[in-house]
Amino acid sequence: MKIRPDQLNQSLEKGLQPIYIVSGDEVLLCQEACDSVRLYATQHGIEERLRFVADAQFDWQDVINEMQALSLFSTRRLFDIQIDKMSEKHSKALAQVAQHMNLDNMVLLSLPKVDAKTQKTKWFSSLEQAGTFVQVWPIDASRLPTWVQQRAKSLNLQLDKEAAAILCERGEGNLLALSQELEKLVLSHGPGAQLSQQTIAESVADSSRYSIYDLSDRLLTGKLKEALHCLNQLRAEGVEDSIMLWLFNRELTTLAQLGHLAQQKGLRAACQQLRIWDKRVPIYESANQRLALNSLAYMQRYIALLDQSIKGLDGPDIELGFRNLTLMFCGIKPVATELDV
Repeated sequence: MKIRPDQLNQSLEKGLQPIYIVSGDEVLLCQEACDSVRLYATQHGIEERLRFVADAQFDWQDVINEMQALSLFSTRRLFDIQIDKMSEKHSKALAQVAQHMNLDNMVLLSLPKVDAKTQKTKWFSSLEQAGTFVQVWPIDASRLPTWVQQRAKSLNLQLDKEAAAILCERGEGNLLALSQELEKLVLSHGPGAQLSQQTIAESVADSSRYSIYDLSDRLLTGKLKEALHCLNQLRAEGVEDSIMLWLFNRELTTLAQLGHLAQQKGLRAACQQLRIWDKRVPIYESANQRLALNSLAYMQRYIALLDQSIKGLDGPDIELGFRNLTLMFCGIKPVATELDV
């Protein structure tokens, strides 16, 4: 049975399953889901916990042997197995685990994000059918303020929407840092405190954690403030100029191809031909409506100049160049660039 993390406690109250699979990239939510299973198991008489961290050299026979052995301390045992990177070796071993599960043992399996193809494999299906699969998805930007407010409420803090928005802006993409900041706010302001936008702005450090793909989303949707913030954070984190340029150039090339194809066969068919995922079609549609083909051509000429700068040749200032490209992606042309001289 597949459930969301927020459904886990209700599921646990209905009774323990033989196996719980927790999978996802969001570290905090995965940790908390695993902690909930461990706590509930302890509260219901499972006192012996066997912890395994399966790396490339891990010997799975140790797990199989333990599953077949009798417990010396309790009637049931918790096999707490963590895999940080899946491999064929681990997949084959988990198929054996599925065959050796019994009423004397309970399994908590912590996995990285498993894709749809993996979920359809025989070994995964057999494990999921035997218990509960907690699929952890990242919290997107639109739902993050609500998550922060709920988290604050659980800590006996009151945040209005503006305060939550500031906190999200400072820590977007890093739930662990957001959670830690809320705990610090409880210590500094006390339980029951009502925190304003100004208080949050003065109290919280900027702990945003972005990938270049987060910048891609903000460029395509034309969210200037968020795109510039993301750009500044990536620059501050030391992301290489060549990688940043690759991202800008990739999206420009895709949009140029999309624009030409859309004129011939329509946007949806063009997206399908370019193999753009259905979930991302709306953001490419937004960029296509905002950026005309002549604007894209101008941006491609400008990115060629920026490429020269990165290679040590004459061209625009690199910092200013990336900022100008961000403005152009969001539909705002800088006052003048080197192309206008």
